[in-house]
Amino acid sequence: MSARSDRVRIIEQAEKFVRTGRVRDAIAEYEKLALGDPQDVGTLNIIGDLYIRSGQSDRAIRSFQKVAEEYEKRGLFSQALAICKKIHKLSPDSTDTALKLGDLYAQQGFVADAKTVYASVGGRLAGGGKTAEAIAIFDKIVKLDREDHEARQALARLHRQAGNAEAALDQLNESAEVHLEKGQFDAAAAVLAEALALRPGHPRSIVGLVDVYKKQSQPGRAVELLEKELAAAPDNIQFLNVLGNLHFEAGDTKQAEEIFTRIVTGHPLNVNARIKLGRIQILKDKLDQAYELFEPLINNLVKKHREEKAIGLLGLILESQKPHLPALEKLALIYRSNKEVKKLEVVDRAILDELRRLGDRERMVGIYAELLELRPDDAELAREARSLRTDLRLPIEEVKEETPELSEKDREAIREAMGQADLYLQQGLVRIARRLLENLRFRYPEDPQILRKIAVIDEVRTHIDEDEIRRRVEKTTVLEAQYKERAGGRKTEEKKSEILREETPQPAARKTEPPAPPAVREAEPRPAEPPVAPRKVEEKRKPAGLFRAEVLEGEKVSTADIFAETDIIPFISAETGERRYHDLREAAAGELRWLAAARSRQLQGDIFPLERELTAIVSEFRKDLKTRGPVADADVHYQLGLAFMGQGLFAEAVEELTEAAKDGTLALASYSLLSQCYRQKRDFDEAAKWLKTAMAEAKAGTEQYYALVYELAEIAEAADDRDRSLALFREIRDWNPGFRNVAARLETLEKSA
Repeated sequence: MSARSDRVRIIEQAEKFVRTGRVRDAIAEYEKLALGDPQDVGTLNIIGDLYIRSGQSDRAIRSFQKVAEEYEKRGLFSQALAICKKIHKLSPDSTDTALKLGDLYAQQGFVADAKTVYASVGGRLAGGGKTAEAIAIFDKIVKLDREDHEARQALARLHRQAGNAEAALDQLNESAEVHLEKGQFDAAAAVLAEALALRPGHPRSIVGLVDVYKKQSQPGRAVELLEKELAAAPDNIQFLNVLGNLHFEAGDTKQAEEIFTRIVTGHPLNVNARIKLGRIQILKDKLDQAYELFEPLINNLVKKHREEKAIGLLGLILESQKPHLPALEKLALIYRSNKEVKKLEVVDRAILDELRRLGDRERMVGIYAELLELRPDDAELAREARSLRTDLRLPIEEVKEETPELSEKDREAIREAMGQADLYLQQGLVRIARRLLENLRFRYPEDPQILRKIAVIDEVRTHIDEDEIRRRVEKTTVLEAQYKERAGGRKTEEKKSEILREETPQPAARKTEPPAPPAVREAEPRPAEPPVAPRKVEEKRKPAGLFRAEVLEGEKVSTADIFAETDIIPFISAETGERRYHDLREAAAGELRWLAAARSRQLQGDIFPLERELTAIVSEFRKDLKTRGPVADADVHYQLGLAFMGQGLFAEAVEELTEAAKDGTLALASYSLLSQCYRQKRDFDEAAKWLKTAMAEAKAGTEQYYALVYELAEIAEAADDRDRSLALFREIRDWNPGFRNVAARLETLEKSA
C-alpha cells in the first residue's frame, strides 16, 4: 500500500475515534502521521487541540510550541502569533511563553499588546526579586515606546534597587526630555527635581532644568540656578558654556564675552566658547580677532573633510559690514582644494576687488592668473591682466589661438561649427552647443579654441522650462538657416571680406537683419563666452563681497554670489504673440531619417549640427501628453515613472514618481522607486532619504518595514558605510534570522571588515 493510502487510512481512523469520543486513540493515530512528517503543522495543531480535550495541557503546550517554531522558521509570523496566544492562554504564568508572545506582538507592530504582556511579566519578576530580569523586560518596553513614562519610572526604581544610580538618572532625564518635547514643562520639572534629589548637581539634570526655564520664558531662574551650581563648582566648563549662551541669547554680550574668554583661556580647544567669542568679536567689528579664534577650528574641520562647516564659520566673518581678506583667501583655498571652480571664480573676484582697494597690485597678478585659468575666454579679464602686467613691467604670455598646422579648410570648418555653437549658446541651449563642440573636438582634439569653449560651457548650468526650450530651438533654427545661407557662399577671400563688412555696424536700415555669428570673423575669431556671465563686466570689478542678502549700493559681491550655486538663465526674452509648435507625429517619423543621416555624415567626417538627446524626445512626448488634457490620476504618473526608469531616464522618473507619491495608496511604492532612481545615479544620500520616507509610511515591525531596512542596509554598503550597513543587517537578523540572506550578508561584511 502507498504512503498516501496509508495517510488517508490513518486520518479516517483518527476522525472515527474523535467522533466516538476515543480522544486518546485519535491522538495515537495522528502522532503516527507526525512521526512521519515532523513539519506537518496541521497535524501537530490537531494533536494539541486533542490534548486540551483530554486535559493534558502540558503535552498540548509542547505540541503547539513545535507548531509555533515551524511557523517562525517559515516566516509566517501571524500564524506563529496565533499559536502563541493559545499557549499563553494555557499557561499564563509562564515567563518564557509570555516573552515569546510579546516579541511576536512587537514584530507584527502590535505595540500596545506587546507592552501589556511585557509589563505583566516585568511586574511579576520585580515582585519576585528578579531585578536584573525585570530591568531587561522594561528596557524592551521603553525601546518600543520612548514616551512610556510609567515604564521609565519603573526602570529608574529597579536601577536604584540594583545600586545603579547613573542608569536611574538616565531614565529620569530621558523621561524629562520627552515631557519637554511635548510642551509638558511642569511634568519635566518634577521629574528633573526627582533626579536632582537622587544626585544633587548632576550636570545633565541641571542643563535639562535650565532648558525647562528657558521654555517657560524664565531666563532669570535659569541664570540663578547656574550661578548657584558654579559657586560650588567654579571650573565646570559645561555650566560656564550654558551660562555664557544664556547671556549671549539675552543680548548681554559683555557678560557673555567675559565667560567665554575665561573658558578659552583655560580650555583653548573648547569649540562652543571659541565660536561664541568669535561671533561677539564680529559684532564688535573685530574681524581679525574673530578669524584668529576661528582659524584653528576651520583647519581642523578641513582636515576631517568637513568643509561645509568650515565654510559656515568663514561665512560668519564675511556676513559683517567689512570685507576681510584672510577669510576670503581661506575660502578660496577650500574651493581650490575641492576643485569647485565656479565658486572659486566668484571668491577670486571678491579677493581681486579687495586687493585693488588696498593697492596691492603685486598680489593681484596671481589672482588674475588663476581667474584666466578658470575663464580663458573672458576677453575683458585678459585685457585687465595684460594691462596690469604691462604696468608692473612683467612679461606677457601670448595665448595660442589655433593649431597652426591645420589647413585653411579645417580652420573654416572649425569657425563654422563654433559659429553654430554660439547661436545655441545665445539662446541658452547649452547641451546642444556642447554636443556640437564635442563632435568638433573628435576631429580636432588639440585645437585650443574648442577646448576652451567646452571648458566654459561645462561651468554653465541652465534650467529652462519646456516651453522656453521649444521657443528657443525654433528661433535658433531660423538663425541657423540664415547663418548657413550666409556661410554657404564663403569660398573666396572676397566672400570673407563681405562677411566681415556685414559684421561691422551699419546704418539703421540693417537693423532688421539677424547679426552674423561671432565665430565667422576671419581676422579675429571671437573667444567663446558663456551665454551670460553672472554679472555684467562692470560688476565683476566691484569691491569685495559682503555676506548679506542685499547688495549695498550696487558695489558689493553679495553672500549669494560667493556661497550660493545660483542657476543663471543665460538669455531672458519676453516674446508676445501666438506660439507655434512642431507636429510631433512628423517629428517622430523623421527621427529615424535624422539618425541615419547623422551616422552617414559622421562616417564621412562631417559635423552634424543638431543632435537631439533622448531627454529632448521625452520632453516632446510629455508635452504631447499635456496637450491631450490633464493626467487622469496618480497611477498614470506611477506607470510613466516605471517606464522612464526602464529606459534609464531617472530625472524624468523622479518627476513622475514624485507626483504619484501624492496619492496615499501609491506613496510607499513611489518612495521606494524614487530611492532606486537615486541609487542608480549613485546619489546614496538622496536614496537613503527617500527610503527613510518610505519607512515612515510602513508599519514598524512588519515584513514590509524590514524589507525597506534591508534596502537601506544595501545602500549603506554601496556607500562604503560598513558600520551603518552592519548595524542595519544586525537589526534585521535580530528581528528574523531567516529573512532573505541576511545571515550570509552579515558574515561577508564582518569578514571584509
